[in-house]
Amino acid sequence: MHALYSFHFLVTVSAQLHDQLNAMDETPLTENALETLAQFQRANNAVQGVYVLHHNGLPVYVGKASNIRVRLQKHLKKISGRRNISLADIAYKALLLDKSMSTAANENVLLGLFQQSYAGMWNNGGFGPNDPGKQRDTTKPGVFDRTYPIRKDFRIELTSPHTTVGSLFIMMKEQLPYVFRYQQLTDTEATTPIALTSVSIAADELFRTAVTALGTGWKGAIVSYGMVLYKNDKAYPFGEEITP
Repeated sequence: MHALYSFHFLVTVSAQLHDQLNAMDETPLTENALETLAQFQRANNAVQGVYVLHHNGLPVYVGKASNIRVRLQKHLKKISGRRNISLADIAYKALLLDKSMSTAANENVLLGLFQQSYAGMWNNGGFGPNDPGKQRDTTKPGVFDRTYPIRKDFRIELTSPHTTVGSLFIMMKEQLPYVFRYQQLTDTEATTPIALTSVSIAADELFRTAVTALGTGWKGAIVSYGMVLYKNDKAYPFGEEITP
């Protein structure tokens, strides 16, 4: 008699990860918690692994990262810039993996196991750590972005009320907890003076003032996941268009 033995390695490993993550306690997603996680990573000489974000006690996002703390830091920053959601309601669970197990941990299989019990996961719904790219500027926002749009009035700390468009954009890029993407400025455009003494330091007001200072030909938009600006006349059917 003959037979073929098949061992479903990825499924088996993912099931074990799923069960262990489910059995763990949640940790609030805070700066202090992430510093403790960083110390744990250094002590165990391991930084990569899998994690689950929880919202109000329920799993909402499954991820795999080459550095868990760095990835969770990005999630913390992103959520801090969203409306209709509070960081106080966000927690995480994380499992660090050595190099051999990291290759065996399959994010899609693990996600599928969680989705069997939790249908409202943010995966594939617009939530992620990176800029989704220019092609998404004109498309319908995902569930996450529709439910938790950006805080367009996020406050920017200015170094001086008298600055230039280029310097302002650098400050906004560094401080905003969501996408701020713009076409590269020429030297003349970057050094365009801008006076902000009578302008609120809310991001949307600063953005409008800068677009006006750049003048004809520039067009920006406030979309569900950030602010974008290009020298063209592209339409943004799902965004708030900003022109000089």
